[in-house]
Amino acid sequence: MAKSAAKPVSSPGFDPWLSSQRLFPPYEWTEVFGRRAPVEIDLGAGDGVYIEARARREPERDFVAVERLLGRATKIAKKAVRGGLSNLRVLRLESAYFLRNLCAPGSLDVITLRYPDPWPKRRHHGNRILTREFAVDALRACRRGGRLQLTTDDRDYFEWACREVAACPDWKGDEAWNGAEEPTSEFEEKFKQEGRAVYRKAWGNLN
Repeated sequence: MAKSAAKPVSSPGFDPWLSSQRLFPPYEWTEVFGRRAPVEIDLGAGDGVYIEARARREPERDFVAVERLLGRATKIAKKAVRGGLSNLRVLRLESAYFLRNLCAPGSLDVITLRYPDPWPKRRHHGNRILTREFAVDALRACRRGGRLQLTTDDRDYFEWACREVAACPDWKGDEAWNGAEEPTSEFEEKFKQEGRAVYRKAWGNLN
């Protein structure tokens, strides 16, 4: 089936929100977006600068922004409405729960984690999102050839996350992705000005 491009939505009734009350069953993305297209999820999407830019740039793809904080999620929803981005949906929910329970097996093309909370103190490491259990859930939700990609400015977290994903051997390092074409945000530009390093890694589902 040919992929259809997302068209600007002029109707004031356009609602980008997915219900945070839905706890099951997994979403059928063709029903959510009304078409068949590659689906990417941005977990911990912040204020949505990145996901808005991706949705504008790639209307042939569908995007879901998952953000736990209401204020941030609301900003993303407003961006979607103002931009008429019919290929962008917003969900206020805990990311790991969403991935485990609301994403059908093999339904995702890309899972993105950008600057997740590093929880630097050792006693708080249990709060980190990119655990080996998360890696297993991500592998199940991704189609064969799909990708998990991480961007962080915390070297300790980056090295820890790489070890966690390595415990799930069906994820293989994807050297083809280095983030060079990714949209940047204001704080990323600030990082560059300050000379701070940004660490990126992608893994492909070769199972």
